[in-house]
Amino acid sequence: MANVLNRTTKQYLESVNTPDYPTEDWIINPDLSSVSGVDKKYWFLDGDTVREMTAAEKDAAYLSTAKTEKCGAIDLRTVELISAGFVYSSKTFSLSDAAQHKLMGIHQIRDDAGTSYPIKWNTIDDTDVISLADSAAVHSFYTQAVSTYRGHVDGGTSLKDQVRAATTVAGVEAITDSR
Repeated sequence: MANVLNRTTKQYLESVNTPDYPTEDWIINPDLSSVSGVDKKYWFLDGDTVREMTAAEKDAAYLSTAKTEKCGAIDLRTVELISAGFVYSSKTFSLSDAAQHKLMGIHQIRDDAGTSYPIKWNTIDDTDVISLADSAAVHSFYTQAVSTYRGHVDGGTSLKDQVRAATTVAGVEAITDSR
């Protein structure tokens, strides 16, 4: 009976039947004294030797993960901001996908001879409405919606540029989304 450590998953099993664990996948009776108390994700396998990763190795191994997680958090915040809508004439209106589609539609036909005014648009919570009197009002309304949307998306992109430029996990963690 022996103890074994999986080379890929770092699963450690005690008192196993050694022939059931091929050495190409498992280290037989590994010396774990140098990694006592160290999280397994920081274990480095060099042949049959197990040691703790250096700081540079930790950055190399987890920098990509830290960047992915930070970009994911930025994306979630962008969605939250867009979901909050946009303000026009002291009222808040939706920026949902459906609302964006309708906004593009009315903006596209605002100068068509068949477009009748006023165009009424409900607030995000349906407690109020705005009356867009003419083509200029529709354009102003649309421009405010696009400006708000682009501000949220562009702000997220700027933060992601900082994440992409970071060279350490600590650098990634120092980036804050204060939008």
